Amino acid sequence: MRKTAIASAVIGLVLMIVGGLLAWWITPSYIAQLPGNYNKTRTYDGTIHKLVNPAALVTGNLAAATFTNVPATLTENVKVLATSGASALVQDTRNISAAGTTVVHTVTRYSLDRHTLEATASHPSSWAVTPAKGLTVSWPLGAKQQDYTGWVYLTDTTTTLKYVGQAMQGGISTYVYRAIVPPTPIKNPQVLGLLPKSLPASLVPRLAAAGLIPPADAAALAKAFPGATSIPLGYTYRADDTYYVAPGTGLVVNVANNETDAAGIAMPNGTIVPVIPILDYSYHASPSSLSAAVSDANSGSNTISIWGVDIPIAFAAFGFVLVVLAVFLWMRGRSRGKPVEMPHGQRHPSPTGRVS
Repeated sequence: MRKTAIASAVIGLVLMIVGGLLAWWITPSYIAQLPGNYNKTRTYDGTIHKLVNPAALVTGNLAAATFTNVPATLTENVKVLATSGASALVQDTRNISAAGTTVVHTVTRYSLDRHTLEATASHPSSWAVTPAKGLTVSWPLGAKQQDYTGWVYLTDTTTTLKYVGQAMQGGISTYVYRAIVPPTPIKNPQVLGLLPKSLPASLVPRLAAAGLIPPADAAALAKAFPGATSIPLGYTYRADDTYYVAPGTGLVVNVANNETDAAGIAMPNGTIVPVIPILDYSYHASPSSLSAAVSDANSGSNTISIWGVDIPIAFAAFGFVLVVLAVFLWMRGRSRGKPVEMPHGQRHPSPTGRVS
């Protein structure tokens, strides 16, 4: 009886300890983090409100330079390439295509903290990454109703991801964050490498006549660059983006983004005066992508809930029952081991059955 009680107590205590470890250490440290095999692609339906081909613009082919209200498809693939302790090497590939042509294609690598999803400088020296700050590809698991700092990959700057409320998306409740980026110089080398560095000064009157440059700006250019044969170009990015985030997993399940890349004049003082929008577009998750994101969010939330809540509670409850049972068996064993008190005057029988 006592051996059974001891075994029951030991197993019960072990289950209670394991339940506590699962809830407060194993799940937060090893399950509720960016998986080492993470590889997801999201597809967005968009509209390019205005598209100007800078290469055609520079040659003076204005007829082929401008497109309006073109349906577009945007894809983003986020893939973990490697992990090292609490850090993950993450590759973010973004592509914008319209009419069968790739408009923008970028590949960026970050070192991210696997728990907070923020960019981190703690990573192996062999990782070639963008020295980013804040959130880059997703929100952290257990996103909160608070503002975050986000990374703007086109401008190498940060912006505030402002919490603005809650909304239903694809049948689940999400936290809503908004990011507003004022016109900021584009610094992404992959994007700048595809764009012309200057504009022939002789094209300015034609661009003004075509309505691509306001007459006042054309006159200002003539004063700023008198007698110049070419005018240096710079490019800016601005955005008004809304993100719908599943709080349990931090996954972005939908967006309502409006972004504009503009060509401008690189002034002698280093500033850029936006003149011509070369890519003005808006986009949101496609129905299939929204459905997949919601499914991933539910699956991830369920996994965290099972390992971080359900199993620990079950282990703790079963362990507690075993400990109580052990106490009961121990007390019962002790009561059985006590000598039996005989009534006064009655003698114990001898082994032979005779009264001694």
